[in-house]
Amino acid sequence: NEAAELAIFLDAKNRERQTVEKSVFAAADEQVSHVFDPENDAAIVVGSGGWHPGVVGIVASRLVRKYHRPTIVIGFDESGTGKGSGRSIEGLSIVEALSRCNEWLEKFGGHEMAAGLTIREENLESFRNAFRNAARALLTKEQLQACLHVDHELSFAELTGELLRWHDMLQPFGSGNPQPVFFARGVEPVQPPQILKEKHLVLRLRQRSHHQRAIYFDGAADPLPEPPWDVAFRIQSDEYGGEARLQMQVQSVRAAQPR
Repeated sequence: NEAAELAIFLDAKNRERQTVEKSVFAAADEQVSHVFDPENDAAIVVGSGGWHPGVVGIVASRLVRKYHRPTIVIGFDESGTGKGSGRSIEGLSIVEALSRCNEWLEKFGGHEMAAGLTIREENLESFRNAFRNAARALLTKEQLQACLHVDHELSFAELTGELLRWHDMLQPFGSGNPQPVFFARGVEPVQPPQILKEKHLVLRLRQRSHHQRAIYFDGAADPLPEPPWDVAFRIQSDEYGGEARLQMQVQSVRAAQPR
């Protein structure tokens, strides 16, 4: 029927987009390895012909998470016009940084943490240098060090439906009201992680006698440390069997540290 055909079509398109995203990320990450010096570069700019403009924002976000640098990813068409997307880190308004490089851009716009731009291919190298210099001037050395801000330590015994209800009363979350990040010590996996869509992890976790389900977006990109772990996470509601239950959304995992 028509609904089933539409579902099949949308699923095929989604798989196609994921394939394109995976390909562009691999190519962009390879380019980063050749042009990025972590000791001296305060920002990353990569670009190439044929990168689909519909995925450059997602790829930029993934590179920011991996390298903790403001990042711009640009895809150029056959005429040499590039459509780019940028993502920033805490402490840098990417629009302010771009305003210091606008002589190399056709146009740009956005907000503090994300932006889009248009650029000619012949201006890429000059823009890369200008954007690096702008980021270096606007960011401190401390801001270039990846740091996860944790609001409160919780045990798994405290992860209850009541906590989730209180948490949801704090919404809507945003730049002026960030979602809380919690921290749990001495966590162990109950079973091997399940890989979802080739890049995310579904985890079954245990802390003493208490168990929790968790999702770790992009967690498959790097190997997990040997357990036990210390886990930073947010909480969210997950619908299962018609009922809402608490689910952990993992932000970071490290080998368990002594108190």
